[in-house]
Amino acid sequence: MDALIASARRCFDLRLQTNAGGNLSMRLATGDAIVIKPSGVGFAECTRDNLQVVLLDGTVLSSSHKPSKDLGFHLDLYRIRPDINAIVHCHSPWATGYASAGIEIPCLTVQTIEKIGRMPLIPLSAAGGPQTEEDISPVFRDPSICAAVLANHGTIGVGKTIMAAQYLAEIIEETAQIAFLRDTLLTTHSKATVSLPRFGTAADATSSN
Repeated sequence: MDALIASARRCFDLRLQTNAGGNLSMRLATGDAIVIKPSGVGFAECTRDNLQVVLLDGTVLSSSHKPSKDLGFHLDLYRIRPDINAIVHCHSPWATGYASAGIEIPCLTVQTIEKIGRMPLIPLSAAGGPQTEEDISPVFRDPSICAAVLANHGTIGVGKTIMAAQYLAEIIEETAQIAFLRDTLLTTHSKATVSLPRFGTAADATSSN
């Protein structure tokens, strides 16, 4: 739990998530349950006393708090992807700006090519509301997907550890900022486009020849 609390604090300090929105969770070592931030509690206020334990079958253990509204997609991702041990979901402003414009954030740096590969943009639910497991899980059934952006909502980073998921949340937001700056500079300098990297590491580039 302490690692999740530390990650929540880091998200808040980096302004990836303010107020009481967003959520993050970790699979417990037993494998059959997770710990998740409750609804209505800010990232900066997460403590051992308010985090909630939920079994993978959806059973919420006794608590004075309500589960996160996004509990459903967290549970489903853990069920369908045994390699996922942590999820960080933030409403980080730069990435959510792209998502609200209906634009997929391009993987335009070598780091994003290496660490993420692609960040699919998942539309709102068919009814026009927030994405649920019905919208999110099909995308993450592809084992190569470790990050996604939710239209008009926020970002998802998943990983083997809470720090790995945290790093992805940070890279998504950083990449959105870089993409905005790049596109602004291209417009300012009347450049139509520029090339993107094909490989994330020098070794991958060399081995392709």
